[in-house]
Amino acid sequence: MLPVVTFDLTTIGKHMSRARLQRGTLRSVVPAHGGRSERRLPRGTYWAVWNAYVRLPDNREIRRKRERIIDRELVEAHRIATDYRDPLTKSDAQRVLDLLIAQDAGKYTAPNTSSTLAGVARKYLELNLPLWGPHMRLSAGSIVEKHIIAGDLGERPIIEVTEAEIQAWINRYMTAGASRSLLKALLLHIRGVFKCARKQKLMSENPTEDLRARSRKQPSERFLSVDECRRLLGELSGRDHLIVRMLIQTGLRPEELFALRREDVQGDLLRVDEAIVFGEIAPTKTKASDAFVYLPAEINIELTAWMEANPGDSTDWLFQTAHGRKGFLNANNFRNRVLKPAAIKAGLGVSDTGKVDAEGEPILRTDVDLRCLRRTCGTWFGDVAKDPKSVQTQLRHADPTISLRHYQKSIPQTVRAAADEMERNFAFGLPTPPETIN
Repeated sequence: MLPVVTFDLTTIGKHMSRARLQRGTLRSVVPAHGGRSERRLPRGTYWAVWNAYVRLPDNREIRRKRERIIDRELVEAHRIATDYRDPLTKSDAQRVLDLLIAQDAGKYTAPNTSSTLAGVARKYLELNLPLWGPHMRLSAGSIVEKHIIAGDLGERPIIEVTEAEIQAWINRYMTAGASRSLLKALLLHIRGVFKCARKQKLMSENPTEDLRARSRKQPSERFLSVDECRRLLGELSGRDHLIVRMLIQTGLRPEELFALRREDVQGDLLRVDEAIVFGEIAPTKTKASDAFVYLPAEINIELTAWMEANPGDSTDWLFQTAHGRKGFLNANNFRNRVLKPAAIKAGLGVSDTGKVDAEGEPILRTDVDLRCLRRTCGTWFGDVAKDPKSVQTQLRHADPTISLRHYQKSIPQTVRAAADEMERNFAFGLPTPPETIN
């Protein structure tokens, strides 16, 4: 038997406040009312009307009509529509109306005009650093500190920074030739900073949603031919010769090679489980990067001979600074002090900077860098292996498409012939082609 209800269910909750969703009304004319005739407003000015719900001391709730003229002065006071001077759009007027309704409902928090962009950026880092991996922590921390906190807009109150100003800030990086990776990071973090400001109720809108950035710097596809490898190695000796040869043949990232310890050399294998990121020891870039790398026979002999001539403890860095075993090599220093001078001497990708040194000699530059050596490995290894999965394994990428898209480049037939000759002269690991059977 069903229970009998002895009271009116419709009375339940009437004494409680209720949330009401409303957008109000916007018109370009003020309607006739109380003896006043209808009045048309100037273009970009709107008459707004909405309802405010007020609770009386006796717990009764009444509805009161609100109205207001929304013009550019009112909109800009809320930091809206500051990026254009044309007549106010109806969508921007609606955003202000939404704020007025929220203010009446007690759900609006006035922005904190004292909070600077730099201050919010520091809060953004504080909240996100524990969630990021070691590489992201170091790289993101450096980018946010250098470009956002210490940047042109850092000391500005965040609610005063407009979309036009942020886009102009991004544009300056594009004009200066910033790389695609840097621009991508700047967009990611500036959006994150303003999203953090929204969550802290410092502002009513996020001006970074429509930002655009496109690098003018063309991504390099440079790799070395066999002859260029031979000429480059011919300008190096000892430790520097071994390092460059290992970078070419194994495809190790510089931050991985310089983080190798003597104990990581295990027979014909290299154990890669650490990296140097912004001068600090960190795990490898990805899970796939933490792996063993095979050492071909001849380079293994060269590495073994070098280690015997330079003894040390098992935990010492494999390649140490000149002033002691506890210091690891800096990749940027090696590139600028060893690799590029050797490439210029070998005549590889050399061009004139248009400047002269103290002795009046022209200052030259080269397009050879450390990533070029990794791309060289991917290109030649892929030409021999004929298998994208093998190239992925050698370069330790998480996905074979990364190897194909960025590292394995097409090779002219003349270079293929030179590769066979290089195997005979330098033993770069190319297999001897089988004899043709007639």
